[in-house]
Amino acid sequence: MMKKQVLIPLYMKSFACIGSECEDTCCAGWGISIDKKTYKKYKSVKHPTLTNLLNKGMKRIKNDTASDVKYASFILDAKTAACPMLDENKLCRIQLNLGEKALCSTCTTYPRVVNQVDSTIELSAKLSCPEIARLALLNPDGIEFEQLEFDINSDWGLNYRLNTQHPRFAEQLFWGLRMFSIEIIQNRSMKIGDRLIFLGIFINNVQQKLDNNQLDVVPHIIEEYRMKMNHPDYINSLEKISISTTFQVKMIIEMVQIRNNMGISNERYTKCLNEMIQGLNIQEQVGIELSDLEKVYIENYKQFYQPFLEKYEYILENYLVNYLYESLFPNTSSNKIFEDYTKICILFSVLKMHMIGISGFHKNLTPEYAVFIIQNFSRVIEHNTTYLVQISKLFKENGFDTLAHLATLVKDKNM
Repeated sequence: MMKKQVLIPLYMKSFACIGSECEDTCCAGWGISIDKKTYKKYKSVKHPTLTNLLNKGMKRIKNDTASDVKYASFILDAKTAACPMLDENKLCRIQLNLGEKALCSTCTTYPRVVNQVDSTIELSAKLSCPEIARLALLNPDGIEFEQLEFDINSDWGLNYRLNTQHPRFAEQLFWGLRMFSIEIIQNRSMKIGDRLIFLGIFINNVQQKLDNNQLDVVPHIIEEYRMKMNHPDYINSLEKISISTTFQVKMIIEMVQIRNNMGISNERYTKCLNEMIQGLNIQEQVGIELSDLEKVYIENYKQFYQPFLEKYEYILENYLVNYLYESLFPNTSSNKIFEDYTKICILFSVLKMHMIGISGFHKNLTPEYAVFIIQNFSRVIEHNTTYLVQISKLFKENGFDTLAHLATLVKDKNM
């Protein structure tokens, strides 16, 4: 460990892995890559039980995705999808026998996300970890950030490096755009869906300037929209936007079906999915009647989801703020910031569908169960890049990647 100047959300100061007490395991259900240095170290281990387990439990990556960072992977159990190094107490045999220093970069880093912006290290974490989900989501005061000296493990893998002093001026706009984006999502004078719509209007405007190489006007746009955000008439105009519940239900169901057709091996997420299906009264064997589904969706929304939002909207706010921060939104180096916004809307709308369905199943929705849903959603949906690519493709092919369509997806219905 070494002390470095780090920008962190305050929940990271309280985080420590709870090991075998955790209700989930980060050692099953997804691929675990091994870096080249660690792979060679594992190949030379001499240990009564570990040597054989390691030799049988690893395989080299021999396609064009291979790199020094992703040099090999563990062979997961065919039935449980668990790492072969996991023991009966859900503890890692490598760590138990060789110490934490022996872990590969993937296992040492998770659930942390380490980014570097210029010379500053940014540390956050994935909500797919139950302990992180509780710490990040259940704070009614919202996520706050602090720059301080913090212990950084040199073995933690760097997720992304961004240079805002790049000769291309677009990168230099990052800090202003990012800080204002988080400011929008944390503005509680608007409903959470309206905050996302306002963010979309703003990002769409900035994207147009980026496309036309009018970068010098972007700081003025930030100030213009900051004034709009604090103007009651403009906020009221967002609340009056009408939505099509039919379109909302139809698109979200298609997104969920695509994920379901890809196969799901995670038991905890399967529980969420089944509860959502039953809560929306979807009869898979006879297909989905959209009008009937819409009625159940609206009823669940009115009776269970809307009352939850009125008390605990900060949970969804914290979900979005954490995602914006750890994903370096809006990453101006790609010049595709509206595409990044589209991805956020897709994730949010699918998550909302889960919560509305599950609230109908339980006839209630508590903060603790909302955290359970978000944690498993994050694990199975957010971590699956193939799924997100397919959904983005669906949106583009159907012309749904427009601000109007995205607003319909994220907007909360006025009941």
